[in-house]
Amino acid sequence: MALRHIPMTMQDWATRLNRFIEAADRDVLQDAGKVTAEIARAHAESEFEKYRIIQDRLFQSDFDKLINEIKNEE
Repeated sequence: MALRHIPMTMQDWATRLNRFIEAADRDVLQDAGKVTAEIARAHAESEFEKYRIIQDRLFQSDFDKLINEIKNEE
């Protein structure tokens, strides 16, 4: 709508978003929910820490890649 310069209110956007969510077979949250910002942040940080450990283990620097490439050429 913005690209076509059609004026819309926040209520219009909320309605449009709800229709999009429902079209994806998802439930629309009608209230503030049960999860506080602190709980959500703690959960996100703990999940990221799990992800980071795996990523750190799998990480290979450009230097290491170059060394392996040179070894494979020999």
